[in-house]
Amino acid sequence: MLKDFPGNLASALTAGGDSRLDIGGLSGLNKYLCPALPDPGIVCASSCTASPIEQNSFDAAAACFDALSGAASVRSRSMLLSEQTRRVERYLLRYFQADGLADAMLCPSGTDAVLTAAGLLAAERGGAPLTAILPSASETGTGVPLAASGRLFDGPCQGQIITPAEIGTLEVALRGPDGSPLPDDAVDAAYASAVSAASGRAVVYLTYGTKTGLIAPHDPPAGAEVIVDACQARIDPARVAAYLRRGWPVVVTGSKFFGGPAFSGAVLFPVARRIAGLNRNVPGMGTVLRWIAAVEAMERFSGAAEDAAKFLDRRIAAVEHEIMANPALVPIGGLARNGPHWADRPSIVTFAVRDARKAGRLLPVKDLKLIHERLAHGGVLLGQPVSLGAFGGLRVAIGARDVVHGAIDEADRLLEAIRGLRNEPAAGLAVAAE
Repeated sequence: MLKDFPGNLASALTAGGDSRLDIGGLSGLNKYLCPALPDPGIVCASSCTASPIEQNSFDAAAACFDALSGAASVRSRSMLLSEQTRRVERYLLRYFQADGLADAMLCPSGTDAVLTAAGLLAAERGGAPLTAILPSASETGTGVPLAASGRLFDGPCQGQIITPAEIGTLEVALRGPDGSPLPDDAVDAAYASAVSAASGRAVVYLTYGTKTGLIAPHDPPAGAEVIVDACQARIDPARVAAYLRRGWPVVVTGSKFFGGPAFSGAVLFPVARRIAGLNRNVPGMGTVLRWIAAVEAMERFSGAAEDAAKFLDRRIAAVEHEIMANPALVPIGGLARNGPHWADRPSIVTFAVRDARKAGRLLPVKDLKLIHERLAHGGVLLGQPVSLGAFGGLRVAIGARDVVHGAIDEADRLLEAIRGLRNEPAAGLAVAAE
């Protein structure tokens, strides 16, 4: 381990990921349109997808990288990396109120963490068949259904099963044809029906925060295994602890709401379900460095969390007002406010875009990608477009860095970008020139 040491921190931060982290040619951006280095000029409203690394987080990762670089031997580097791994794991257990309730296992990404959790349950079941029941990929991620089925989700071996059991998948729709969220009782009934139809043991993925901020199912069917997909990390730590007490593994990341660099996942696995003889792999340097950066962001957010609910209410209200005021845009329903904690507040706003070329038509994902890229190259990064059936949606996501900084100028630039999306009948929808 660490024999092929990266020559610089930017390379180290992307090590051990998959193709989504590859820096593309001359652009200097990965597939999320994020640079590998801090860029304070970017207005980041993309915490539902990925965020560029912030300077403070970069500095924290740099300190660890420098220590690894200065280690006297490969063995001492490996020991130092193990120490940093344990430090991050201990922090996650403290933050999520999981001390004594769970073991923390670092993974290269949230999708890798889902794959790890699926593998642990498959091992626990001794190879008996399972069926994973989860929201449609448009609400979770393109690789998540493969990961939940115990298969590699990226690279030349994509689709190869690596768990000791065959795991089937059933997907549950969370939205109707018009993009509106289905009623909670209807969604819960659909999950119950899927459990009844499952082959072998059913594993329900309680997704606490989909790509568009939904939570489903609200009441998992009795008799099913449950894995909590909290990869967005828009969740109350006390709720995580409650899930762990019920014996439910919880999957989290530091790279969505918290705004750490893309690709930092973890499984919180209940100690009551420890698997004898489990051989835990030591995470790679890239995974640990990205988590060190994420932990720095989490620590800063913890100091501002008390005021986060009020901040989210104000910022989301301002975003929704601009969307409603723009005739080119159509708001799409998301999470309804359902409690006093900041995690009970909506922090992702989804909207569709009207097609100026055809009345009544909303733009599909492929057209929204052009808008998304145009905004990104102009310094405003939104969440990547998601499929809502026959059309797509763009997302504005408010994350921990917004709560910490509360920057008025960035908020103004974001609102101005939303205001600038307009219909131009001759050329379709365009972004207003600055």
